[in-house]
Amino acid sequence: MTNEEARDAVQGCHDAFLDWRKRSVNDRAEIIRAIGEELTNSKEDFAQLMTREVGKLIGDGRQEIDLCAQICKFTADTGPDALADEEREIPGGTGIVHYAPIGVIYGIQPWNFPCYQVVRYAIANLMTGNGVLLKHAEICTGSGLFLRDLMERAGLPKNLFTVLLVDHDQSDLIIENDLVRGVTLTGSDTAGRTVAKKAAEQLKKTVLELGSNDAYLVLDDADIDTAVEACVAARIYNNGQTCVNGKRFIVTAKNYDTFVEGYIAKMKAIEMGDPTDENTGLGPMSRADLRDKLADQVNESVEKGARAVVGGEVPNRKGAYYPATVLVDGSGQHLVIGGPHPVEPQLPHRVDHV
Repeated sequence: MTNEEARDAVQGCHDAFLDWRKRSVNDRAEIIRAIGEELTNSKEDFAQLMTREVGKLIGDGRQEIDLCAQICKFTADTGPDALADEEREIPGGTGIVHYAPIGVIYGIQPWNFPCYQVVRYAIANLMTGNGVLLKHAEICTGSGLFLRDLMERAGLPKNLFTVLLVDHDQSDLIIENDLVRGVTLTGSDTAGRTVAKKAAEQLKKTVLELGSNDAYLVLDDADIDTAVEACVAARIYNNGQTCVNGKRFIVTAKNYDTFVEGYIAKMKAIEMGDPTDENTGLGPMSRADLRDKLADQVNESVEKGARAVVGGEVPNRKGAYYPATVLVDGSGQHLVIGGPHPVEPQLPHRVDHV
């Protein structure tokens, strides 16, 4: 989009909002319910698109869309009551709390969940009567456009959910636009600082969900078979590209050797392959440059003394593939789990057993 086209798109969303805000909460709920039904009806086409764009396993894509359909149903079922006027007794009378929409909300979203990342902020805002703008990650713009068309098929007024095809500099102009009343972003802390600063300059509300890297703890009383199963699933879910994937595991000395042995065996057994094949356990990463950065990080760890007991090498095949990888240090006393991060890939972390 040119700057002028982007500005016109914001205006179109605002114009649609001026009508939408007057619709009753029950009318809005019925359209949101219809969006959920249309998600279910379009599940296979949408899942296949997400797989083509970002390499998501086809089964994971279907589950993501099922979740989004449930979000729509839940919002339609509970939204009208949640937004109903509230009466409160106050000294000398009765106070009334009324909920009103604030305008156009701008969302900046990543690629690892092309449907869910959008639905979870868009549907709530549409229910409350707001208009919604989306700047999706450039590699899954098609998913954003698919969702826009799907919503309009379900009865959402045209332009009320608008996809912006803009770059980072243009995104700053969107935040500055007087018609934009709030900004939400899911991404890295670096991106969060930039967006928060720009929004603060305009005195606009922000909701930011930024990167994370919490540790998994396996304590003395753990069922080790269950722990290994859960930790392997946590590491490779969504091809390892989720902010809450298991990236660090702290295991007590009592269970350390047994856990490492089981973890290595499970990771070694993971079949990497075509993400459209329902039997595939690990698909490609979303972009070749992220795969290459991860490979460099693993190589650096090996150069510094780590030892790859599973994976650790870029396969000779087409696509942004990287195998399930486990690194230990030279003495075998430390466990490092290699894998990608959805926004900013991080160096693998060496974890001492407790």
